[in-house]
Amino acid sequence: MGVALSFVAAARSHTGPRPDNQDSGLAAPSLIAVADGVGGNVGGAVASSLVVSWLAPLGRGTLDDEPDGGLAQVVSGANERIRAAVGQRPRLEGMATTMSAIGVVGDHGVLAHIGDSRAYRYRAPELVQLTRDHTLVQALIDAGSITEEEALVHPQRSAVYAALHGGTDDTEGLEVHWVDVVPGDRLLVCSDGLSGALSPQTIAEHLALAENPDQAAATLLGAALAAPASDNVTVVVADVVAGPVLPARHRTVGAAGSGRDETLEALEALWPGPSTGAFRPVAGAAGSAGS
Repeated sequence: MGVALSFVAAARSHTGPRPDNQDSGLAAPSLIAVADGVGGNVGGAVASSLVVSWLAPLGRGTLDDEPDGGLAQVVSGANERIRAAVGQRPRLEGMATTMSAIGVVGDHGVLAHIGDSRAYRYRAPELVQLTRDHTLVQALIDAGSITEEEALVHPQRSAVYAALHGGTDDTEGLEVHWVDVVPGDRLLVCSDGLSGALSPQTIAEHLALAENPDQAAATLLGAALAAPASDNVTVVVADVVAGPVLPARHRTVGAAGSGRDETLEALEALWPGPSTGAFRPVAGAAGSAGS
């Protein structure tokens, strides 16, 4: 095994033209992630917040005894939180979220993806999209039914066929696999508010010119808002470095980083995150399930 890898990461999020922010983002030394919630101004924000807050402690250090650093297991636990949350708060029925995350396990990278949030790797001079959208229009493109240009204006371009909504089979649509990352790479995970507003060429230019991840995140967000964006925009950028990054802290943005409403506060009290133990719903709670 080579030298262990870490991230120097930064995150930015903005409501864009929408009245509220249903995106959540995470920047941490071992993990970067974006979740884009759907299901109303409360449900979408709660769903993305639940997933990102569940992932956040993992970002301070992956689990060495798991081949994927424990990422798939933690995502499954986050999905169970959504199911339990709906059981406790029926008004959240129908909430769901996409998710794209990249972690490091020793000297390897691992990607977990579901929905239409995206992950990219910039290794000068090439930008590579690491994810494939789980959307109707992408399926139509793959089948040769429409072109990529037609997909940009397709009336159902935002329809996803895989997401986390607390279903027992949701994680069957989760893609988890190794990705090639080396020191010097610059990684990006983003909501479709960014990828829908900026071309790959523009994204690559901003990643190439920025001096550091924070500047890259800021300039990408600004460019998307000026495009103009038609949705919430969340950007997390990370530079891959050799060795540990200290102190090992994480930052959440968007819905997960804002003041929590009474629903999310109650859920956090009932179901503590990985930093305090395994997913343990309150005994007898409706819709509960252990992991």
